[in-house]
Amino acid sequence: MARVLILYGTTDGHTKKIATAMAGVLTWEGSRVDVLDAKDVTRDVRPQDYDGVIVAGSIHMGGYQRAVKRWVRRHAGELNQLRGAFVSVCLGILEQRTEAQREVREIMARFFVESGWSPALSTTVAGALPYTKYGWLKKWIMRRLVAKAGGDTDTSRDYEYTNWDDVRAFAREFARRLEVVHAAGATS
Repeated sequence: MARVLILYGTTDGHTKKIATAMAGVLTWEGSRVDVLDAKDVTRDVRPQDYDGVIVAGSIHMGGYQRAVKRWVRRHAGELNQLRGAFVSVCLGILEQRTEAQREVREIMARFFVESGWSPALSTTVAGALPYTKYGWLKKWIMRRLVAKAGGDTDTSRDYEYTNWDDVRAFAREFARRLEVVHAAGATS
């Protein structure tokens, strides 16, 4: 049985929901999974205690959560020795403009360079707009940003754009890769 860590950073809670969904798939596939918020992680949580690690963070203001960046930088050497995956959660991938798509890819690439981590698997998934959870200022800012991109601007309700089939398929692919490594280790 593979042991997997899913470490996430979230601003409004949606990345936690994605991490939990991936944990459900990995558990179903036979792994033992720990799901931890990066801001609550203590120094004794180390990648080498796991067979695989998935890190999930959401893009806000051009980067990922500080706690995610700090943990990955601190453990990049160990992460590069393991099966690792990164999930970038971002509304920017919904935009049709080429520049917006490129910017999302550049933010993820910059994160990998700055942290020193090269995960074997990575993906970007759309997040959510929880307008009803925002304060008035954030609601106003997000509505303006989303309106420029041609998105949903009714602030009396929330919007979820995540393709859950893609999230589950990503988790299954990670489980499959872990299984191959686990099987190879068992025969050596």
